[in-house]
Amino acid sequence: MTKISKRSLDFHSGDEVIAEIKRLQEGGYVQNKNWNLTQICEHLDVIMTGGMEGFGFRLPRILRATVMKWMIARMLRQRKMSSAPTLDRLKPKSPDGPDNPGVIDHCIETIHRAKAFDGSMKDYPFIDDMTPEMWRQFMWVHAAHHLGFLAPKVSDSSP
Repeated sequence: MTKISKRSLDFHSGDEVIAEIKRLQEGGYVQNKNWNLTQICEHLDVIMTGGMEGFGFRLPRILRATVMKWMIARMLRQRKMSSAPTLDRLKPKSPDGPDNPGVIDHCIETIHRAKAFDGSMKDYPFIDDMTPEMWRQFMWVHAAHHLGFLAPKVSDSSP
């Protein structure tokens, strides 16, 4: 695996996230960290689906009201997030290797659902008082974080 610098991406819409996923899928990419495009898309899908349908767990109230509230507000303000350990239940199950177009397409479908989502965030597990628009922006920042570890392949052909 060739090491590259993490790209700084800033998506403000689901359409921007979809465009980047398709660009990487169609043009190829260099992977800088642990996950390929399929694995990133699987993770994004799990996180977005959980936000819309529920995760089945909530962090303790004290964490939601303090540390997580501060962290998410900071991420939204700075439009970036730092790497942090991923809960096992939110890690991708797809193997390393060639990308799986079905997983990627399913993620794109989920992004379309997220773009239109206007449901309740009452049971959101990481922070209280999350609005659907705050959640969407958090999802786009989260996608930028992970997709930043993949760099589009540069064509070797010169005019």
